[in-house]
Amino acid sequence: MKKILDLLKSQVPFELKRPSSLLSIAIAIIFTGFLLQLGTRLLDSLFQLLTPYFPSIVKGLLDVFSYSFNVKLNLISIVIFIVIFFTAYRVIDRTLLRKLGNTKVFFDDFDFSNKGWLLNYWGSNNPDKTCHYEDSVLVFEAESDDLTNERKEYGAYYDLVTGIYEKDKYEVSCMVRAEKGTTMGIRLWVHDTRGHNEIKYPANFYTPGESLEEIKVGFTGSTSQALRIHLHIKPGKGKIYVDSVTVIKK
Repeated sequence: MKKILDLLKSQVPFELKRPSSLLSIAIAIIFTGFLLQLGTRLLDSLFQLLTPYFPSIVKGLLDVFSYSFNVKLNLISIVIFIVIFFTAYRVIDRTLLRKLGNTKVFFDDFDFSNKGWLLNYWGSNNPDKTCHYEDSVLVFEAESDDLTNERKEYGAYYDLVTGIYEKDKYEVSCMVRAEKGTTMGIRLWVHDTRGHNEIKYPANFYTPGESLEEIKVGFTGSTSQALRIHLHIKPGKGKIYVDSVTVIKK
């Protein structure tokens, strides 16, 4: 049972595990319940008023808007919940993050599945080899001939579109290591989704050691309110392993 629960938890994006998300969900549930009860009473009153005059139309409306298996599910409530949730989330998330320092806004330890990374950007002749998951880490393994682009570089990137706000400061980090004899290189490359506020660290590709070590880079939020994280790779011999990609609001 624990393994099943861990698997289900792993499928939930980290963004929905933040306190602002949980609070927004609670608020959306409460307000949706209130509006649903109010709307149900208003609709029932309206249908009772119209039924003697337009019975077929009322029956059709009832079929469209609600159905019952002991519990009536009003389809409008789904729309209401989504609208309230996203409205509350943006306000609460911005307010909480601006008041709190050293707050984790993103984390991925690559357990179980891909949660939104674009693998092998710029092209690969053998994508299953050059970038893949192995024992809950992201593995890069490529020589120049494995890549299709003229730059002979590639990697994986993730677009973080929540929790990033203009002028706020962030720290992006990951844990990396390489197998013995590796000549491949890696660096963190971050920018917003419009190509602005670009930072690469280190300036030149480097080959990590055999033990896990951290690389990190700063980022300042732009008007796009989004962040693209590149795990940027230079091909060579061996393998590079990446784990625990983290974004912290400073």
